[in-house]
Formats: sequence, structure tokens, C-alpha cells
Amino acid sequence: MRVDSRVQDLSIIKMRPTLVRLVRVVPRSKVDPALRPIPEPVRSDVPRPSLIEVLLKRKEEAGADYPPNIRIEALKAKTALRGLPRDARKTLAAMLKEH
Repeated sequence: MRVDSRVQDLSIIKMRPTLVRLVRVVPRSKVDPALRPIPEPVRSDVPRPSLIEVLLKRKEEAGADYPPNIRIEALKAKTALRGLPRDARKTLAAMLKEH
């Protein structure tokens, strides 16, 4: 058996599995309904918290462990943009709007 001169020791050669070998798609009909998690229904009458509220809650829960380099600022009121030119107001309002 001839081995490449660069590879003297065969123990360093590793077989890496492909994605096709690792992943197996199972049809939903084959999974027991008791094992399938039922997604919670989305209710439109219950307001969802904004991203800023979620981040502030995480910061409060983490306490001193929260990274000091992450700063969360609340959304400014529209009255703060009143003295600016119209074009600048629109640009800043779009930047401040939460997506």
C-alpha cells in the first residue's frame, strides 16, 4: 500500500461525515402525536413586548453580569425632533423606529 509521502501516520486521516449522512428527515405522520410539541396560539388581543422592553428585562435579570458595553436607550418622543428640518426629522424618525 502506497501512502502519500506527506502523510506518514494514517491516524491523522479522518473521515468527515457529510450532511446527508448526519441529517434524517422524518415525516410528521411517523412521529407520535404525544411527542410533537403543540405551538402556542398567537393572540392578537395580547400586546407583545417591544424589543427594548425585552432587552431591559434581560438587563434587570442579569444584574451585574450584564455586559457593560451594551447600552439600551429608550425611544425618544416625537417632540424631541420638533426643532429639526423636515428631511432630517424623517431620517431620524426612521432610524429611531423599531422594526
